Amino acid sequence: MAHSVSNSLHSQRNPGVEPQPNERSIDTRSRILAAAGPVFAAQGYSGATVREICSTASVNIASVGYHFGDKLGLYREVINDLRLARAKRFPTPNTDPKKPQDTLQALVNTLLARMLISEESAWETELLMREMQNPTPVFESIVEGFFRPLFDQLTETLRLLVNSELPMQTVQHLAFSTVGQCLYYRVGAEAIQVLIPEQQRTSHYDIDSLAQHITAVMLAACEKFATSQQQIAPSDR
Repeated sequence: MAHSVSNSLHSQRNPGVEPQPNERSIDTRSRILAAAGPVFAAQGYSGATVREICSTASVNIASVGYHFGDKLGLYREVINDLRLARAKRFPTPNTDPKKPQDTLQALVNTLLARMLISEESAWETELLMREMQNPTPVFESIVEGFFRPLFDQLTETLRLLVNSELPMQTVQHLAFSTVGQCLYYRVGAEAIQVLIPEQQRTSHYDIDSLAQHITAVMLAACEKFATSQQQIAPSDR
């Protein structure tokens, strides 16, 4: 009773002070987040269950409600943590208007690094790929917070590289073409393993080599795009 009264008096004296979570609570929350990411990546948002996540984390099933409200709240937090971690590990390069070629290569390198992340964190890319294919209520926030900053810089860099005034939609197409080339090395990884001998993959398919190739392709495309476009007859529809 004395302990209860003491706590009550302390709260009255400090009405604006929020109670601090104890170490056990913080540990439980961290364990749930650590378990949830790989489960969501493997099962998808719809397929993953709170029960499986809590079992993996070795915590009480009620802990998700206490710390995150519900499964969607947990999913939002997993995505937010992933976004912050990746932004820190693979920050979007600054655009240098005076050196657009160098900026383009840096952007391509960042795209590839994010997509071809090491095996121990492969679930992160798998989770983002699932989100792209089967959007959830957090999809728009992922695109705006994680993809748009790099896409906007890529679009601006390509605009600086083209030798003529192209419509914005054409520059955007060039940006998506760049992203698509990078993305194939992720989604087509198993096909590449069959098509390309291991020795060649080791020597010529690392991130730096791929970034150099894709940058060279896009530089050539930017230089000749307007001329090439004029040479292609519109399709009859």
